[in-house]
Amino acid sequence: MQSNTTSITTIKQEVRLQEWTAQIEAQQASGLTIREWCKENGIKPNTYYNRLRKVREQYMEKSPTVVPVPLPRSSENIRIEKNGLQISLPTDISPEVLLALVKELC
Repeated sequence: MQSNTTSITTIKQEVRLQEWTAQIEAQQASGLTIREWCKENGIKPNTYYNRLRKVREQYMEKSPTVVPVPLPRSSENIRIEKNGLQISLPTDISPEVLLALVKELC
């Protein structure tokens, strides 16, 4: 019986986190401020921030991932600095090479 209770609790937590993640994504996509979005959706801002914190904690427990960041087109190079080491890369570097480099540095 203990195993079933634990499984149900775990499933409830996962579903709750999925719902909160969807809410956070909806707020970010809405173009509204957090206060405006919360008011429209009947959620207190403190509740939203608590859920945001819990979602972030959940995702931080998983292995870190590289999030793609769109780079503006310019003639400048990409600069990476870590522990006094500076690397300058062309903006047209392939994503695979850049990802491999970042993984090595981290």
